[in-house]
Amino acid sequence: MREIVIKIPEFKGIIPDEFKLHVLRAYKEFLLAFKSLVEKRIEKIEALEKELQEGKSIKKIEVQ
Repeated sequence: MREIVIKIPEFKGIIPDEFKLHVLRAYKEFLLAFKSLVEKRIEKIEALEKELQEGKSIKKIEVQ
């Protein structure tokens, strides 16, 4: 019986470091963008809480 050996390159050999760095930076930018959305929503909720504490009534809450 004959044995066939297939060599598969390591992961490091397939994807260059430059590509990995670019992907990491893009992922970081995505997370920062998402973080800004969350922070904006938290600010709106805090503003609504403040209005409720001051005794103002809330007629409409926008949900997007």
